[in-house]
Amino acid sequence: MAYVKPNIVVIGGSFVGVKMVDLLAPRVHETHDIILIEKNSHFQNLYAFPRLHSVTGFEHKAFIPFTSRFFNNADENVASSSKTLPSSSTKVVRGEVTSILPNKVVLKDGQKIPYEYLVLATGTGRTGTIARDKKAGVMACQRHQKRVKNAKKIVVVGGGAFGVQLVCDIKTWPETKHKDVTLVHSHEHLMNRFHSGLHDIVMERFDELGVNTILGERVVVPRKGFPNHLGKEFDVQLSSGRSLKADLVILCTGPIPLSSPLRTLSPQSINPHTKYIRVKPTLQICSATGAVEFPNVFAIGDVADTGAHKAAKPGGVQAEVAARNIEKMIRAKTTKAFKEKIGFGGRLASLRASASMETLRTEDSSDTQDSVDSEATLVNDVVEEDQVKLELEEYMRNTPGIHLGLGIGKGVLFYNPPPQTKFDNEPPRPDIKWDEPGKPLEINCGRLWALRAPGVQDFHL
Repeated sequence: MAYVKPNIVVIGGSFVGVKMVDLLAPRVHETHDIILIEKNSHFQNLYAFPRLHSVTGFEHKAFIPFTSRFFNNADENVASSSKTLPSSSTKVVRGEVTSILPNKVVLKDGQKIPYEYLVLATGTGRTGTIARDKKAGVMACQRHQKRVKNAKKIVVVGGGAFGVQLVCDIKTWPETKHKDVTLVHSHEHLMNRFHSGLHDIVMERFDELGVNTILGERVVVPRKGFPNHLGKEFDVQLSSGRSLKADLVILCTGPIPLSSPLRTLSPQSINPHTKYIRVKPTLQICSATGAVEFPNVFAIGDVADTGAHKAAKPGGVQAEVAARNIEKMIRAKTTKAFKEKIGFGGRLASLRASASMETLRTEDSSDTQDSVDSEATLVNDVVEEDQVKLELEEYMRNTPGIHLGLGIGKGVLFYNPPPQTKFDNEPPRPDIKWDEPGKPLEINCGRLWALRAPGVQDFHL
């Protein structure tokens, strides 16, 4: 009977989930298969979506097919002596996970996929999320573009990265820059998860572009939503009681953690108030008390309550930690199984006794002794490795930072200042670096397409 490799299942095929597969494949491809489960038909380049509300012509490039070469970059730097290539151990399954059990996940269509290790990289959902297949997604982008082009008064709700970038793109794209745009944010500071210096940068940019801002108020969303499809002016009610006139409202409010599939396995790992998944510093899921009932299940990225800001970069660092920890666990499990198979205690004693007997029987016992010593050394190595306590790596939060687009041809890389120490004469300042001129209009779509779909020139696939 042919040996079937066990699975490592990664749920969620956005930036962090894909990064997880990239990192796992070179490490474990000879012992495990890696299955990525993604509900969307294509990889969706989320970084391009704010701009695609106004800039036309490249929306089809923001949806990249999961080709057979999607994970080929995982093959780099793998020894030529390897029996298999990392990419050959990867597989993408389109489906929506509805429940998770101790040794398998169940998809909406009833399919069951077994796993030995599981990584949740499900991320977060947003109101008005782009459709799940490419054709519908491209049509949704074009519908947004048409509405923005035809609108006269636009209200954008939410002053996080998505809302800020969307507004700046509208006000710098030639076909839409004349629009009357108002951004409403519930906090007193824009980009409120970051140092106030970023708020100041954005407000200065808004003043340059003529963007109206209303801070510290909420928009009252009608039960049936806003009548954007009518193309007529309507009232937008604010929490203060006053109202705005608009003919288009774009919601860019806080995303919702997509943690619900975990309820069937470990409901205690989901924070009932925030819906984020509780994790240990090792990124294993845990309860409110920190207890780890399922050490083979990990959560990373936006859905995980790590304390880090929600972005692809910290999610990528978390993927690195989780990948190394899974590799350590696999190695420890393999070592233990090998030890049990050879029965190390009696085997080692037998080897040593055998060596002593051979020494008595023959004057030239070097060959026999070398053979026994070699095997005894192997067993000793296994014993010593098994006796070492498995220590998993812990994720350490880095300084929050973000690359924020501020319209066509302008952007900033902003890092919060480090905590002040007793040796600092004055408070540390944020690290700010402005983009060099010449950034592509299509954001990173061309680069990502070349990386994930090499050789594919038909961007409509």
